[in-house]
Amino acid sequence: MGMHGRTFKLAVIALATTSLLGLSCSNKDDAKITASTPTTAKGSTDSADSSSSTASTTAKDSDNNPWHADAQSFRGQDGTEHEINCPADGSADTVWGAGVYTDDSSVCTAAVQSGLITFEKGGDVTILIGPGKNSFDGGIANGVESQSYGNWEGSFTFPDAPPGSVEFTTSAATWKETLSSKASELGAKVTVTCSSNGRAGSVWGSGPFTTDSSVCTAAVFAGLITFKDGGQVVAEIGPGQSSFNGSTKNGVTTSEYGSYDSSFTFPADLNSD
Repeated sequence: MGMHGRTFKLAVIALATTSLLGLSCSNKDDAKITASTPTTAKGSTDSADSSSSTASTTAKDSDNNPWHADAQSFRGQDGTEHEINCPADGSADTVWGAGVYTDDSSVCTAAVQSGLITFEKGGDVTILIGPGKNSFDGGIANGVESQSYGNWEGSFTFPDAPPGSVEFTTSAATWKETLSSKASELGAKVTVTCSSNGRAGSVWGSGPFTTDSSVCTAAVFAGLITFKDGGQVVAEIGPGQSSFNGSTKNGVTTSEYGSYDSSFTFPADLNSD
């Protein structure tokens, strides 16, 4: 998910009056959401004999904190269930996804978000191992905020809180989201949910846009959503362009840029009411 440095650019100015978060980018690297990038494995989860689909285990990680443990050790065992023990007095760790989680997410923290246990009391939870996905939505539920992420090789869910059974709200952090992690997936269609009361991020281009532009801000520029109400949009990854033109529309001023190796647009047939 690394971004190309830029030696010069203009900051996006969004004429929005309602906001929750401020976003300032002095260079393109500032637009990167480091917290939403699973960069390293968080350790293995000890399990009993793999022939048992409901083996009970206390989650472990390399630092011996069960609340930091993930489900990567079960990757490839799609359809199997594993019971995990989360000790009392836990603390939150990073989670990617909402209902369906990347397998390097903290199992116990995801269980709190899903309403199955609490940090204070802990408890036993059952996870169901699933395949990878092209994208994972982030969200807020039960006091836990998870991050969104692009393509990842493994996932898990909770049979006792299946996808769709928990109501998630979106965070204003979604306005920082870019498509840099999807840049190489030409033709991929990515759904992005933009929270209400958003704040503008940086955008380069007027459609197509560079993939390290704020998707939600570009959607406001395109007239698909507003900062106040937010909404869901679908972007399509396109090829690089020799140049990107900046302009002003719908209260958003975008910046121009030269050659960049990937882009995105908002296909009209995928963004109609």
